[in-house]
Parts: sequence; C-alpha cells; structure tokens
Amino acid sequence: MELIASLSSDQSYSNPLSVLLKVVHTELDSFKLAMISSHKLDPAKFQVTGFCDEYNCPVYTAEEMLNGSPNFPILDGEFIEGWKTHHSPLKISCETCPDLFQDELRYFGEALVIPIWIRGKVERWIIIVDFHSNSRRLDLEKLALLLNYALTNILKSEQKRQLDKARHWIDEELQEISRLQSLLLPREDLHINGIQLAFKFEAYKDAGGDYLDLFQLPSPGGDPNITRWGGIIADVTGHGPSAAVEAAMVDAILRTFQGSDSTTPADAANYLNKNFFTRKDRGKFVTAMLFSYRSDLGLLKYVSAGHPNGYIKRDRQVIELSESQGIPIGVLPDYQWEFKEIKLQANDILFIYTDVVLETRSLSGEEFGEQRLVSAIENSPSDPNLLVEHIQNALFEFSGRSELKDDLTLSAIRLL
Repeated sequence: MELIASLSSDQSYSNPLSVLLKVVHTELDSFKLAMISSHKLDPAKFQVTGFCDEYNCPVYTAEEMLNGSPNFPILDGEFIEGWKTHHSPLKISCETCPDLFQDELRYFGEALVIPIWIRGKVERWIIIVDFHSNSRRLDLEKLALLLNYALTNILKSEQKRQLDKARHWIDEELQEISRLQSLLLPREDLHINGIQLAFKFEAYKDAGGDYLDLFQLPSPGGDPNITRWGGIIADVTGHGPSAAVEAAMVDAILRTFQGSDSTTPADAANYLNKNFFTRKDRGKFVTAMLFSYRSDLGLLKYVSAGHPNGYIKRDRQVIELSESQGIPIGVLPDYQWEFKEIKLQANDILFIYTDVVLETRSLSGEEFGEQRLVSAIENSPSDPNLLVEHIQNALFEFSGRSELKDDLTLSAIRLL
C-alpha cells in the first residue's frame, strides 16, 4: 500500500527506471530490467529504451523510456508483432525470440515479459532477466498490475511536464505578442497640437485585434498657423494572437501610405483595403473608422468601414457620426469609400471605440447598446481622461463582471 500511495502522489520522476526497480523488488530479490518499446516504429521493429539493475541505474527521461529516442538503435524482431496481442505476462527463452537477446540482453538466455497497456494498446514491455525470486511464490499477475500502474503514473507525470512546458512557452509567446502590440499604440506622452487626448486599450486574452493610431499631420504648405491631425481605430475579427498579427499588418500597410494636403480618410481606407488582400483568402476582415482634422477650416473628415459610429460630445449634446458608412476592410478588393465631414467647435470631444462597448451584456443577457452609450457620454465629464474612465466604469458596472468578453479600445479627443 505504501508503494501504491507513493506512485499515486503528484510528483515528477527524475529517474523513471529507478521507480520500476522499486516495483519489481516487491516480488524479486535480484534481477536486471529492460524497457522495450515499439511505439511509432515500423512493424517488427523495436528499441531497448532502458536497461538497469540494483547496482547501476542510468537516468533516462520518461519521454525517452516510453517513446524511444534516435539515440537508441532500432532493432528487428518479428516476435514483437505477436507480443502486441499478448495481454498476460509470459516467460521466453533465447530459442523462441533470439533477436531480443542482443546488446544489453545478449548475456541472458531467458526472460520474463510484462506487457504494458497504454491507451488500449500494447507497444511497450518490461523485460526482466537474471532474476531470482524470494521465498514467496512469484506472482506475475500482481507484478504486471503494479508495473502498469507505475508506468501509467509516469506517463501522466510526463504529460503534465510537457503540458506545463507548452503552457510556459505559450505564455511567453503571448507576452511577447502583447508587448509588440503595445508598440503599435500611441505613446502615453503623445502630444498633438491643438488637442487633448486620452485612450484606453485592454486585450481580452493578452493580445487582440484592436488597433489605434493617432498622429500629427503636416501643415499645408508648412503654415505654422494651421494644425492638422488624424487617426484610425480598427478591429480585426476574432481574438488572440492571430488577430494581433492582422492588426500589425494593418499598421504596416498604413505606414507605407503616402498622403498629401488634399488626402482624405477615404483615400487611406481605399489604400488599406487594396493592400490588405493577399494571393490567398485571409479569412479575416477589419472594421475601421479613419478621420482627419484641419484647424483653418474647422472640419473633421471621417469615414467608417463597417465600424461602430463615433460621437461628438458638445457640452451635454451628443452628435452621432453616422453619415459615412461602408463595408469592412477586406471584403471587396475594389470597394471605394466616401468620406463625410462635420464642423467642430472649441471644446468638442471626438469619442471613438470598438464594438465591445455596444455588445457588452449584462448578467441577464441584455446588450449595453447605443442608447446607454449616448446617455453615458452625455453624463460624462468634459475631460477626455475622465470621459474614457467613465465609459469603462459604466461597462463593468453594467456587465457585473471583472472583465469584458472582447478587446476594449476607447479614445476621446478634445479640440482646444
């Protein structure tokens, strides 16, 4: 019972062969032990994946011992095919399967063979040679059960180790993708002439498909009295690393766009869409809102590619930017968007966001929706940072949860 309790404990096996030695010692005083595996080998092929005795027990990993290794020679033996269908322990001799008795086993003429069942198949065996039983009668069936139990626990431990290793690798990769995605966001200390801005970005699972960029544009003719600025908010379908990679592609495409004083957000949307397509179907599309502002005209130009409408907060009045609507980026390669424009006033705030704002659900399943968003904007402070914080708090309060079910991006830009 003490042995079974030890095998049942949650542990890692630094030397699995030593565990098997301990198990066999419950039935035999003196012996030598080998592990045989045909796992993932061609028919009539096998490997000796471990050999030891009580005086010499080399350290093999559980992966090597259970699944073989290129470091072990592959041996031929037709007897292996018969063993795969033999469910009970058996005693063999050199005459019945001479191919077994080579390398480490070449000095012995007989052996005990214990089949190991894993996932309903027999592809591994414990071979016991040079054995001497103690005063009790050798119980091969009991020994077979104990060895199978031991190897099942060794396999579980190895699978857990590999799973932990994979999870650690995935976590590191996600952290790196998240770090790279954070480099796509505007700098926290970003300053653009003529505006006060705030933004909030939170990925649902370390990395996501939301994208935001805000930037100063060159003044027409270099006139220092005219300020121009623009931006884009976008949302790639899906979540996680693949969406983050697509967001990075959006950023890379836009950085190759060459504009001029007369360039409109529609021109940028058309360029992005044309270059988003590849030789094969990406299986993704992007919703986006692109916009630009010119101070001497007081005009905000904007275009929506399937993205939720932005809003202008003017004191307690909320104006929806709903006149420019088009399909998402990546649906039709030749689609052409048209921009619209609106006259802005001093202290107007442009509020933009991704669809999680509208789609966040309460515990009863009701969506936050446009009416609640408009009301939240109306009742928010006329400060970009406080407005963003107010909307985020409203979403968490409405959902009744500590996290949202999608990537979240919010931005508020106040005209000075």
